[in-house]
Amino acid sequence: MMSNKDMTGGLFMVAEWAVYMTPEELLAITPELLGKAILHRRERLAAEIPEQLDARSDELTEAAAMARSAKSKRDDVNKKVASLKKERNDAQAKAKALFVEASEIRETTPQQKGDTKPEPEWAKDRLQQRLDALDLSLQTNWGTHVDERSTLNEMKNLIRKHEEWVDSRKEKFADINRMKELREEAKKLLDTADKAHQAMVQLHDENQIFHETYIENEQKRKHADARTTRLAQALDESQRGIDFWKNCLEHGFHELLVDAQRVREGGKSTRALARERRQQDKKSGEEE
Repeated sequence: MMSNKDMTGGLFMVAEWAVYMTPEELLAITPELLGKAILHRRERLAAEIPEQLDARSDELTEAAAMARSAKSKRDDVNKKVASLKKERNDAQAKAKALFVEASEIRETTPQQKGDTKPEPEWAKDRLQQRLDALDLSLQTNWGTHVDERSTLNEMKNLIRKHEEWVDSRKEKFADINRMKELREEAKKLLDTADKAHQAMVQLHDENQIFHETYIENEQKRKHADARTTRLAQALDESQRGIDFWKNCLEHGFHELLVDAQRVREGGKSTRALARERRQQDKKSGEEE
């Protein structure tokens, strides 16, 4: 059987030895020796955890900064995409309204074939030819004063009728020109909409990179945060364990025996009660 003296040299390895010890050897361990072994283990953990906690905290800080940066870039691109989308939709809506207006003009305006102006060139040429012919008649034919006056009146009538004919066509051509203007303006708006859409697609691809970077670093942040929280809890539990076992070694194991008796009778352990208190404190803090 292993004596307490034999185990003194390996006092701080009792916990590891337990898996290799016989029941008789386990029963031979005094509460004081076991308490010291557990206390040492707690102190060793409490000494190791801060370094790990610092490393995890650094990881958390770095991951959080990268996640914030990627999220900020992603959100900025999203705002640009939203602005371009509005520009595209507004331009498309305006173009549609202009096409509708142009179609309404087309339906109410007789179709003009060939001519594109109220006063086409062929009409001006025909008028000029008639005027030239009458002028030639005045220059070459010797008539009476009445004949000359009649020729001049005929020239005036030709000009008046031509102008009346042109005026009658202006209103119709004004509608046609308005229809053409509306269509041209609508086409320009569609070009604007297409450019906005192309820019939006390009930004969407760029935004996907920022989004994936954000998700990746946010996962790292959550993972580092969870590990930091676990280490902080472990450090807290180790410190409370150190205080507890120091108290047991200094004042005896009465509290531990009372706890064991309560568990045997179906009650909760000190650890379970402490966990409930922490949960209650956390709940109270959230309510405040």
